[in-house]
Amino acid sequence: MKRLFLTTTILLLLSSCQKETQKQTFYKTSDTGKVLTLTEFDNFKNELLMKLTKFKQDSESIALNETLIDSVVLNDSIIKTYKIDIKIEISDKETKIEKEEIYNYLNKELPSQILYTIDNKEISLKDFKGKPTALNFWFITCKPCIDEMPVLNQIMKKYSDKVNFISITFENKENVKLFLNTHQFDYLTIVGAEGFIDQLGIQAFPKNIFIDKNGIVRKIRDGIPYTSENGKMIMGNGDEFEKFIKELL
Repeated sequence: MKRLFLTTTILLLLSSCQKETQKQTFYKTSDTGKVLTLTEFDNFKNELLMKLTKFKQDSESIALNETLIDSVVLNDSIIKTYKIDIKIEISDKETKIEKEEIYNYLNKELPSQILYTIDNKEISLKDFKGKPTALNFWFITCKPCIDEMPVLNQIMKKYSDKVNFISITFENKENVKLFLNTHQFDYLTIVGAEGFIDQLGIQAFPKNIFIDKNGIVRKIRDGIPYTSENGKMIMGNGDEFEKFIKELL
């Protein structure tokens, strides 16, 4: 089982309003576009840690590392750019890591639960029976999740008339809308699905699930595998995922 991604980069842009003799600093994340006070920024990091901790293994520890990579002083503001790395370390390498509970649903139906799209439409996965379905589980600071989105979009473009393509995240509607302003992801988007993800026992992201037209789970995979090109790791072409879809048609 692949681990949760080891590092994720968030660029944080600092802007401020200056009073007569004192400059105030505000934080803005490039992923969400939200302008935050120092307290709100600290809360953002704490909430991110809480979300990641919820899905970690007992043998893992999670930390945020901040690195200042740029600083610009203007007349009425100080603009700083931070790099934040999310690191997950295994404290006991001898600890046995059990397979995620989601794999217990292989060759079975997923639970039927009311879910909500980013446009507040109420749906259930059973509504999509009759055509194969590709599910993608992700969140906005998951770098492998973001890296595979363009490839998933290309696959969807080929099969959108024959297959349902649905993305599911525990993130709230507001954050996802801001994220999609700068990242294209064409799947039907379900938000606020933390309870459903917990019920499925998904711990590693991204997670891709391929379901036949009768609602039976046929394949479960993590993200599209990276490949090495000229000594660099780049996102693969998704051939394996496309093969799974063709098998379901």
